[in-house]
Amino acid sequence: MKKVFLRTTLTASVLLNLPANALELSQHLTTIVEPTPIKRVAPIYPMSAAKNNREGWAKLSFVIGIDGQVSNVLVTETSGSADFAKAAKRAILKWQYQPALENGEPIEQCVNTVQMDFRMSDNRPKGVTRRFKGKYNSAQQALLDKDLPLVKELLDEMSNMRNRHLSENNYMHLLAANYAKEIGDENLQLFHLYRVTRVLLPDDQIFNTLNSIFMLEISLNNLRATKSTYDKLIKLEAAKPYLAHYDKIMAKIEAFVGGEQDIVRNAKMTDKDYWSASLVRNQFSLVDVKGSLHKLDVRCANKRHVYTVEENNTWKLPASWEGCHIYVYRDDNTSFNLVEHAIKS
Repeated sequence: MKKVFLRTTLTASVLLNLPANALELSQHLTTIVEPTPIKRVAPIYPMSAAKNNREGWAKLSFVIGIDGQVSNVLVTETSGSADFAKAAKRAILKWQYQPALENGEPIEQCVNTVQMDFRMSDNRPKGVTRRFKGKYNSAQQALLDKDLPLVKELLDEMSNMRNRHLSENNYMHLLAANYAKEIGDENLQLFHLYRVTRVLLPDDQIFNTLNSIFMLEISLNNLRATKSTYDKLIKLEAAKPYLAHYDKIMAKIEAFVGGEQDIVRNAKMTDKDYWSASLVRNQFSLVDVKGSLHKLDVRCANKRHVYTVEENNTWKLPASWEGCHIYVYRDDNTSFNLVEHAIKS
């Protein structure tokens, strides 16, 4: 039996209120009504995946228009199988919503994500192919021998396998994260740890993986993501001895975000033609561009704008644009820095 599970997040605008005191009542600014699904079409399980007992997942970002139609679908992450991503994208384009409303008028809802999990029934055999196992064992030995060029070569070969089993995806990304740690590339290490399917891991490895993600997010100033990772960590039994430590770290992060120091993030290469980030502030610049940037797509709770990009451009988004994500489209080998500025009153 084939099963597809959906995990959806619709990020909405938060109602804004002015502070109240004894002399002044709060002022109501706006009312947002969330979009509600009218029609959701389940993706078709790819035939080749079903024949091979292959499982996987795809995460997508999309826009719900004022007519309730879905558009601007981006496949943001996958378990490594292109057929699952294609099936998920085909399905989501057929979805229909009652559009979001602001003060009674239809508006776009621009920050929406869904993860589609493709699962076979539990009694089906799962595992790794002989071909994958051979390359993985060789790469693991090469990492122990510090033969890093060979590790990279074998990882590339595993990554280029057209359709991987979910367990193969986990083995590859965990090994790739260890390789990235060995070469000192924190961005690459975090990239691979994000793509590990944690439900397949034993409890102690889930804790170790999440803890590594949390520390890397801090090191790379991916500060909005730390809250989500923290929320997952504190639910784990293995994290209980360290809860006070995590709470102190989160307090420091919140103070830093509210402070006046710039927050700088380096955008290095990924396997996509765009780089994305979640903002914690509404004023930012793209600087130190090495290569070519094509456009900037800003998706907030109920706003979406696309901009051209020039060297050292700065954007100041309205305070009402909450929950903003940016997608920066670029040529291969292009790098730059995202600088989030404090907005001084």
